[in-house]
Amino acid sequence: MEPKVTLVAKMAETIDVNGPFIGVDRGALTLAKNERKMVAASGDFDSVDVNELTEIKNWCADFVLLPREKDETDSESAIEYALKQFEKVVLYGACNGRADHFLANIMLVHRYQGKVELLDDKNHVRFLKEGIHMVPKCKYPYLSFITFEGCELSIEGVSYPLTHKEIRMGDIFTISNEIVSEEATITIYKGTVICLECMD
Repeated sequence: MEPKVTLVAKMAETIDVNGPFIGVDRGALTLAKNERKMVAASGDFDSVDVNELTEIKNWCADFVLLPREKDETDSESAIEYALKQFEKVVLYGACNGRADHFLANIMLVHRYQGKVELLDDKNHVRFLKEGIHMVPKCKYPYLSFITFEGCELSIEGVSYPLTHKEIRMGDIFTISNEIVSEEATITIYKGTVICLECMD
């Protein structure tokens, strides 16, 4: 099984990451226009015309046409496809646009627990479980955490450190921290969190 694949979502405007790639709906068109070969293109493709669809097919090894009426989102279906061949999925360009789609993608990060993360030029969203995690200081100045099941954690190397703090679902005091050392140390004693690195 291959280690990682980048799924390019329809909100991606540029491709600033490395492949291999899977294009998700209109994200496949972005890849095709940037002359990037794809492992696959997957979606209902209701946002592209016939000529664009032909262009997509010319750049993908596998073409997966999904029905327009379905229970899964295009991203969810593409993730399921990808995890049959790859250990980890980076969903690129999935943080902007509609709030319901963004929230759904956050839920996918939680559901797949370490196998799926979100990335774009302003956000990096991933799942952290029990253990010690190092987050280096980088282009994303803000560091935030949310939990869907409750957790206990400590955060060091940040503007607002926490020590053995209980966080419940709905708590938002862990939003908009900043890394002040070379890296932040996040120790999760129990439970899990979604870690969000963001910039304006």
